[in-house]
Parts: sequence; C-alpha cells; structure tokens
Amino acid sequence: MKKKIQKDRVLDWLENKGPLTVREAMFELNINSLPARIMDLRRDGYPISRTWKVKNGTKYGVYELIREAE
Repeated sequence: MKKKIQKDRVLDWLENKGPLTVREAMFELNINSLPARIMDLRRDGYPISRTWKVKNGTKYGVYELIREAE
C-alpha cells in the first residue's frame, strides 16, 4: 500500500473525523506544518474554514471542511 502524503492524511481526517487542530495534526498525523497543508488543500479547491478558540488562556485554530447543505 502506498503511503499517504500529508495533505491526503489531513483531508481524510477532515472528511471522516471532523475538525482538526495543529496539536492533533502533530500527535495523531505526525504533521508539523498543518497551516501549509491546509493551504495546499485550499489551492486544490477544498473549502476549509478556520475558527479561533481559547482554552486556559491559549488561543488556537480549529480547521474544518465546509460541507454543502444536503
């Protein structure tokens, strides 16, 4: 089986598991540059939003695939 490239692993997560943070990308997908992979996916035409959250005084981004209404 061919190893998935990073942006494919990110897309798979967004499609099947939902929102993704930089921390999850680092520890679950072994990806250190999530914003760059999100940029690649956006260039490929995937609509991905980023919302900001704050937890314990730390601000972090949450990326999510925008799905069209069914």
